[in-house]
Amino acid sequence: MRHRSVLLVLTLLGGSLAPAPAAAQWGPRFTVAVNGGYQPSTTSFDDRFTFDLNREVATVETTYPIDAAPLFDAGVSLRLWKGLGIGGAVSRFTADGVVQVEAGLPHPLFFQRNREVSGESGGLTREETAIHIQAQYQLPPFGKLLIVVAGGPSVLDVKQSIATEVNYTDQCPYDAATFVGVDSRRISGTATGFNVGADVRWMFTRNFGVGGLVRFTRAKVDLEIDSRTVQVDAGGAQVGAGLRLAF
Repeated sequence: MRHRSVLLVLTLLGGSLAPAPAAAQWGPRFTVAVNGGYQPSTTSFDDRFTFDLNREVATVETTYPIDAAPLFDAGVSLRLWKGLGIGGAVSRFTADGVVQVEAGLPHPLFFQRNREVSGESGGLTREETAIHIQAQYQLPPFGKLLIVVAGGPSVLDVKQSIATEVNYTDQCPYDAATFVGVDSRRISGTATGFNVGADVRWMFTRNFGVGGLVRFTRAKVDLEIDSRTVQVDAGGAQVGAGLRLAF
């Protein structure tokens, strides 16, 4: 009797964990995913510009660190044949940022005598909206566990606040200046990149479950401001979790 009981338990466990045979049901064809997540990648970019001041040219060098921030993601997938399918997703990332400034400001009374100022100014934001087109492959189901790997092109749109002028104060005899802040303008640009990732789903029923998302996406976006171009890296690592609805 003991041997029969052990054999029965092993048979049940093997049937729930082993990949389903080719003739078994692959699951629903259409899936909707909604995720809350995080983009842990950090990056930065630099810019340099000049402007006329006191009949000379002021030079400004800026650095923009982009920190990690929350992410929202939603997507759909369609299984076409066995594990092969197609899908698409939209992700949105927003981060509050700062700009680090170093500038040389011409003296109002003496030529070629710059006053060096530096500082950091907040209130600059970064927004990224991405559309991901994917070829997908679903591994053979492990009971209620489904794993889908995917990759393809991504279109990333970036909206970034860029410093356009340095604000400062000075007093007679004007030998020194104090950094106050910057004026900025919101610039947008779009570029095509790529995405690769995986979605892991646990389906409580045929139509409802939860899942986790891991994705990496990247594109280089040109931001045109005045007569110069600022190139920025968009995207990065993305992780998330949320609901899965299947039909």
